[in-house]
Amino acid sequence: MQTGTKRILRWFWAWQDEQEEAWLKTLSREQGLHLAAVAPSGSYTFNVGSPRAMIYRRDYQYLKGQDEPGYLQPFEDAGWEHVGVMSNWHCFRRPEVAGQPREIFT
Repeated sequence: MQTGTKRILRWFWAWQDEQEEAWLKTLSREQGLHLAAVAPSGSYTFNVGSPRAMIYRRDYQYLKGQDEPGYLQPFEDAGWEHVGVMSNWHCFRRPEVAGQPREIFT
């Protein structure tokens, strides 16, 4: 199995969140590329590993540094991992599990 990181440049508009989430899910499930970081330039950094079904969701939130822990805690409590932020769009992921909600807000 290959390990390490891989960077992919790809641009999505803010209203294309469903396409971006589907793209990230496909890369995790089919190629074992698991999002590790995002950058405003459309640069995605992935950890290379075993393929697995992951759900990715984005949420827009402008935060000041001191607000971040309070914003992230409910997501973490619900099993979501904060992967990164790009232009105030926060990216979350968790393993896909049958019977569990796929949305970050239920």
